This record gives sequence, structure tokens and C-alpha cells, in this order.
Amino acid sequence: MDENEKMLKKLDQRLADGEISQELYNEIVSRYKKSEENTEDEIEEEIIDEEIEDVSEKETKTDEKTKKVKITGATRIDSCNCEIFRAAGASGISGDLIADDAKISGATKVNGNVYIGKLSSSGALKVLGKTEGEKLDVSGASKFEKDVKVDVIEASGSFKVDGDVVCETMNASGAVHIKNVLRGDIALKLSDKSKIKKIEGGDVVVESGGSGFFSFGFRKTGSLDVESITGNDIYLENTKAENVMGSDVVIGPGCKIQTVKAKNLKVHESATVKNKKGLKDIKKK
Repeated sequence: MDENEKMLKKLDQRLADGEISQELYNEIVSRYKKSEENTEDEIEEEIIDEEIEDVSEKETKTDEKTKKVKITGATRIDSCNCEIFRAAGASGISGDLIADDAKISGATKVNGNVYIGKLSSSGALKVLGKTEGEKLDVSGASKFEKDVKVDVIEASGSFKVDGDVVCETMNASGAVHIKNVLRGDIALKLSDKSKIKKIEGGDVVVESGGSGFFSFGFRKTGSLDVESITGNDIYLENTKAENVMGSDVVIGPGCKIQTVKAKNLKVHESATVKNKKGLKDIKKK
């Protein structure tokens, strides 16, 4: 099979898989037959360009859902409603991003809201509207200017939310800046200064990143500044808080807490707790 046949067969497969429309298929084949010197990469780029143009037009005129959208390079589209979304390079969405499965790499900015089943992002992601969905998996630098409401959050690097976070589970490492975290089990492993106004969750774990141990005189690097923490089982390191309330609470190394309310409380020898209300204080040696 020569190269020409291979490229045409690839187009046939993409049509069969629903990745391109019959209209777009006919147009590409027609252009290809007129100029058979086009390379496979050139045809691929042409298909992507046509898909972007097609999606932008659909989103400004109809709510019809597209199966797959793929954009590369420095590209901006009006909005997107699809099953599968893929973006690489510097991309922008002027309106909303609606997708069952979204994967983004590079620098991406969404001016509207994000409604997703699962969103995976590596690089720099900025969302100006609210975010809702099932799972958010972000690495690098991500910023959400309004509320984030998802079932599961996996975050590494710089994770900033100017609004509230409502989730069932959140695991984050790096630097975290959030207004409020509500409802979920929270696990933070911090390698930088982080700030959250209020945490209201189930089990809450805050660990400081870095290497070494306090008992050997080394200082861990990450820290958390928070007004209040309310949960069930709570374990804290390098945390400064006004109020902590839970069932079983461990105030670990480097913590400075104003008031703790708990059924069971343990306080590390390097931690400071000013007020303990109705609690049995078991000092860790």
C-alpha cells in the first residue's frame, strides 16, 4: 500500500469512528485529489483547523453536542460542547467548556464555565467561571476564579481557587490557596506556604513536605495558614489556625493553634495549643 492509499484509509477510519463529519471528509478528499503532494501531517493540520472552525460555528448557533474536539497550537474557539476534548499548546475558549472527558496540556484559558466528567490538565490552566464535574486532575499551575464543585480533586504544583471548593475527596501537594474547602476528605502535602480560610470536611490530613525530621533539627518546608478546621479525624503539621474541632485530633510538629475542641487530643511537644476545651491532652514524647 503506497502513502496515498494509507492517508485515504486513515481518513476513512476517522469518518467511521465519528471523528470527522461526512461533509468534512468529502471536502478533504476533494482537496487531496486536487493536490496529492500534501503530506500526512499537512492533512492532519487541515482536519484540525476545519474542526476548530466547525465547532466555533456550531457553538454560536446551536446546542448540538460534538463527539470530539482537538485543538493544537495558538488557537481560540468560541465555546465547546463535546464528548472528548483535547488541547495542546496555547489555547483559549471564549465561552464555556462542556466535555465528558477533557485533557489539556500547555497554557489554556477558559473565559466561561467548565462542566466536565473528568478534566486532566498539565501546564498552566486558568478558568474565569465556575467549575463543576466528577473529577479534576491538575498539575503545574492552575487557577480557578470562582467555585469548584467536583467529586474528586487531585492537584499538584500551584492550585489556587478564589471561590469555594466543594468535593468528596481532595488530595493536593505543592502550594494551595483556597477560600473555603467544604464537605470532603482532605489530604494536603505542602511544599510551600499555603492558605485556606476555612476547612469543613470529613477526615483532614495536613502534612509538610520537604526532607528531614524535626527530631534531627531539620525544618520541613510546607506550611498552612487557616482560620478554622472542622472534621472527624484530624492530623496537622506546620499549621497555624484559630480554631480546630474534631473527634480524634492530632496536633503535630510545628503547629500553632489558638483553640482546639476534640473528643481525643494528642499534641506534639513542638506544637503550641493555647486553649483546650473539655479535652484530655495526651502529650507526645
